[in-house]
Amino acid sequence: MCSMSENPEKVNLQDLTFRELTEFVGTLGATANQATELWRCLYRRFQTDFDDMTGLGASLQGRLSESARFTVLELLEEAVSADGLTTKVLFRLEDGKTIEAALMLFNNQGNGRERRTVCVSSQVGCPIGCRFCATGQQGFERNLSPGEIVAQLLYFIRRLENESVRAETTEPHYKATNVVFMGMGEPLANYENVRSAIDIIGSPKGLNMGLRQITLSTAGMVPEIQRLARENVPCQLALSLHAATDELRQQLVPLTRKYPLQELIAACREYSAQTRRHVYIEYALFNGINDSPEDADKLIELLGQGDFPINLIPCNITPGKNGFGPSPVEKAHAFQKRLIAGGIRAMLRVSRGSDIDAGCGQLKSRCQDNR
Repeated sequence: MCSMSENPEKVNLQDLTFRELTEFVGTLGATANQATELWRCLYRRFQTDFDDMTGLGASLQGRLSESARFTVLELLEEAVSADGLTTKVLFRLEDGKTIEAALMLFNNQGNGRERRTVCVSSQVGCPIGCRFCATGQQGFERNLSPGEIVAQLLYFIRRLENESVRAETTEPHYKATNVVFMGMGEPLANYENVRSAIDIIGSPKGLNMGLRQITLSTAGMVPEIQRLARENVPCQLALSLHAATDELRQQLVPLTRKYPLQELIAACREYSAQTRRHVYIEYALFNGINDSPEDADKLIELLGQGDFPINLIPCNITPGKNGFGPSPVEKAHAFQKRLIAGGIRAMLRVSRGSDIDAGCGQLKSRCQDNR
């Protein structure tokens, strides 16, 4: 998949922001124009072999081959949903650890806009330990580097580009339109590397994804939410809430013991005030656990009117997750209507890829179980 040396001293170009890459190739005698050309090779032509980067000049190509490398992701398993709209993959990293990523296609979204959204992981495993999440049940192993994060997006971009070529179309259907940090791991627990990955993904000289195209989902790390606001990181922020009381949320999301809801929601309000961007609420509906009319009323009281758009998502069924099942459709609609009546903008989303274990960590768990 890519050209690489086993020399661990080589610099991984996909770990570098544009500024860092410019500084690095400057030490090799490259000009600023050559640095820009190299960036385009990586993030507009999606090349992974220095021999193909003819616009750099033979001398720089040779120096890069001696001192630089790329991220390697090995495809282990792939699953495609019956409707063809969701593709889930399991990658093996260079150290043998495994992560998941997914591609979700959304056609004709009412405004005629099609979306091709890539869901990326930010860690191997997850330190949060949410009871309903397959990744949370696996524990935490390590953070992903910026290059390992970006490589997941590049894999699907290349895949879409190849499908476009095979379809003999001149339309740029290959382009991924959105990226969401909603895969394995807690992105804000890997703040520096995720921040660098967002810089790379958003670079106007490369992938050029804007803040409305990048969404970061967190279980609620208050200091890091405040830091996102201070640094004005160009992304949309989503909060995985799932409960309207500390008592229930502590059972679902152990991080609540450290950051109670009042503190967390206050940080989100502060984030919105500083960035002038909404914090989107993700609320997985679990049958008989958090989907009653009383739960809806408590959610209205917690969030107030009009401050936080809510995405309601019937949960994926994960084997061994102690009875967490999705709310029936009628119950989910009733919950949504109660929120709307209470002045909250609530969207009921369809759970994607349930027939292929597309919930976070499920493909990895299945692969481990089959060994």
